Amino acid sequence: MKKTTSFVSIGTIILLLFIHGCSGCKKEAQNLSDSPKKTFIGPFMNEDSILLYVQKQLECGPRNPGSNGHSSCKEFLINFLKTKADTAFLQTFSSMVYGRTYEMSNIVASFSPDKKDRILLCAHWDSRPFADEDETPSKRTLPILGANDGASGVAVLLEMARTLSISKPNIGIDIILFDGEDLGLSGDLNGFFQGSRFASKNYPLPKPKYGILLDLVGDKQAEFRYEPLSQQAHFVLVDNIWSIAKERGSPYFIHETGNSVSDDHVMLNEQGIRTINIIDVNLVGNISTNPRRTYWHTSRDILDNLSMQTMSDVGNVLLDFLFTTSDSVY
Repeated sequence: MKKTTSFVSIGTIILLLFIHGCSGCKKEAQNLSDSPKKTFIGPFMNEDSILLYVQKQLECGPRNPGSNGHSSCKEFLINFLKTKADTAFLQTFSSMVYGRTYEMSNIVASFSPDKKDRILLCAHWDSRPFADEDETPSKRTLPILGANDGASGVAVLLEMARTLSISKPNIGIDIILFDGEDLGLSGDLNGFFQGSRFASKNYPLPKPKYGILLDLVGDKQAEFRYEPLSQQAHFVLVDNIWSIAKERGSPYFIHETGNSVSDDHVMLNEQGIRTINIIDVNLVGNISTNPRRTYWHTSRDILDNLSMQTMSDVGNVLLDFLFTTSDSVY
């Protein structure tokens, strides 16, 4: 699904970028922090709803392209978003991966489509077709449920859609749920990110100011560190969101830099849509020192690992950002 790389080389690159080309970013971040902050009074996320949205996806079974679970979950997601967004539709496409052609769909929803300034919120809705990191060899060819790796980010965005159907910020919001993110073989990035590859080159909506990707956002003991490729893409946006999390007393947003991760945001950034990733980077590659948290790409990526408090915290940080400072960040 994703590739974690050492921060040593990436950090050197980012440091040089900050020294030679990002002084304006730092100045902008300082100016934003000096400005009076709007008070966020809601709407807030409903924790029970978020958990229900995870359960609804898992009830479909594994959601790898070509499976019955994939078809039934697509129907649930598009029907739900049609009841909440101003407009919602499928962006369908075909992609050949390892000699097989898959029919896939990005699921797109738009709020306040009349507004010129827009922000993209995104996640991937498919799940991995094989548990290649599983400790049990016989399970490594079986598809996974992907409770955290896929369903958690989607659940947060579904609840975001529900709250935005009640009250909207002074900016347009678009949601894209990417398909085919997790089709690749380990070590081969070409098989991954099918939906974001297609959408970034065939963007189905007016281009946003920037994007925010959610991935692996549901763990009970989540640790959302700065992701270096996200900092490189939009330092000010990362700084704003983590600052809001600190103001809200979030225990999950950690103010230190973690490993870089190849994910859907890389595809968007390559096409000029500056996108950051909120992701529990220590889950990727199973590098966490906590044995319970070594379930990435295994059959143990199940509901028991998740917390509705974690997911609602992520959602409320984002809502606070959208309703307060999002229109000041460019």
